[in-house]
Amino acid sequence: MPLARLFRCLLLLLPLAAPLTANATAAHSESSASPLEVGIRRLNAATWWEANRKIRPELAQVGDMMFLLPLADEKLQPSSDAIGRVQRLRDALRTHLTRRPAGWNLLVAQVRDQRAKAGDAAAALLANSLINEMRYRDGTDGTYYAPARFFAESGVCKDFAVAKYLLLRDAGVEIARLRLVSLAPRYNNTPDDWHVILVVQAEGQSEPLALDSPSSAPARRPGEASAESGPSALLGAILAGRKPADAVLRAPSGPLLATLSRSGQAERPLATVFNEQGSRSFERDAPGAAPRPSGAARNARPTYVDGLGQPWRVDGSGTFPKWRVATDGNPTLLRVASR
Repeated sequence: MPLARLFRCLLLLLPLAAPLTANATAAHSESSASPLEVGIRRLNAATWWEANRKIRPELAQVGDMMFLLPLADEKLQPSSDAIGRVQRLRDALRTHLTRRPAGWNLLVAQVRDQRAKAGDAAAALLANSLINEMRYRDGTDGTYYAPARFFAESGVCKDFAVAKYLLLRDAGVEIARLRLVSLAPRYNNTPDDWHVILVVQAEGQSEPLALDSPSSAPARRPGEASAESGPSALLGAILAGRKPADAVLRAPSGPLLATLSRSGQAERPLATVFNEQGSRSFERDAPGAAPRPSGAARNARPTYVDGLGQPWRVDGSGTFPKWRVATDGNPTLLRVASR
């Protein structure tokens, strides 16, 4: 090929090569990003829900960030609510260390065996199914029940979550892989209530697992007497050693184990994650109501400053149903713009 023709071909190919090179560079950047960087990008694109003067991201969009970020960060002090939750969990742990329900050690041994045979995810499934055989009883006080009290009196979502946490902890799952998660209402004054679940970062799993609890007592099986509290007849037989723990896997046992993105709580706003070692809050103060601008200023995007001294850019309508992080300049988890 003559040299002039070769040169012309190169000139024609250069514009096509540029976007390919850019795409390859972007793909390489994405593949080389750390899990924390990927999580921050995901959170930057998350939907933040406002309720009761706070904004919070969705559970599934936080994802493994709850495990990647340290608890009780010095730069972001935990909220008083988070501190209270950690303290109540520690109180339950202290009680649990001195008093356990009859048959608890049988559950621990079988969950530990399941973990040794099939890994963390299998152990989490068994623990979730076992504890979901407890009857749900509303109207408890604000304390976190240790399993001894929970098995005697039943309880609500927080007590289910604490029992699963302690069962997996006793079975050898590392504390660093366990997070209790406090989920907030989506809107002001709605039927949504605060909800607590356990989330497990199982070894070998790409996404954390959500261990949810039933909102009512498990359905009675044929021949089972009715009761208002305590374990189901099946769980009672397991605690007494008459049936193996995996018997719960052969019958309906409340919400199934699911990854965060597939769980029934995936779109719930996340307020706080915590365990006995500390907490991290994902909620932020919402800006105050925007004054109604007039004239040319109506389309402006004023900036407000919240109680933490962080700027929030909003539209001029004064309504803030949802928010997204503003990514102009360096992305930050605190600056948001109305959706």
